[in-house]
Amino acid sequence: MKRYLLLACCFLLLLKFLSIRVIELRFSRLCPIVQTTDAVSAKEVDLFLNQWSEYVKRGYMAKIPEDFSFDNQNASERVPFIVKLWFDKNCIDPKRFFYVEQRLRTILKAYELQRHTQRVIDVLSSQITPDMNEAKKQWYQNLIEEQKQMSKIEGISQKEIAIIEGRDAQVREILR
Repeated sequence: MKRYLLLACCFLLLLKFLSIRVIELRFSRLCPIVQTTDAVSAKEVDLFLNQWSEYVKRGYMAKIPEDFSFDNQNASERVPFIVKLWFDKNCIDPKRFFYVEQRLRTILKAYELQRHTQRVIDVLSSQITPDMNEAKKQWYQNLIEEQKQMSKIEGISQKEIAIIEGRDAQVREILR
């Protein structure tokens, strides 16, 4: 009897080990490689925007600590089990997911600042007339240059700003 019980336990242990390895292999084969760059790509943004809606709809947002993406703890230790299962099922790396969220918020602010700055530059440029004296023209030109310098956000590339263009309303709506 003990032999059969031991054999059954060994069989169940082997079955458990094999099922875990099959799941790991399945996810590693199907899941895309996680980007490690600071910048986000258009493809990554599109994936995130599609996933974010479901993430919020399922109520997972309330289950994650606010400081999740800014600490050094292992992601799997901080994410509740049900949320971890959703991430695994959808081939999402939790740290990158929250990084993309914060990055999109930052890029959106930079994009809005650039749009506002461009409107100010347009108004200043419209004030310059051909018959204006040189000192006043130079004063306006200096103001325009200051505005251009203020709109440059360190660490945000024009490529990332271009990703937001045309998607800004969707990004703003999703991340509100």
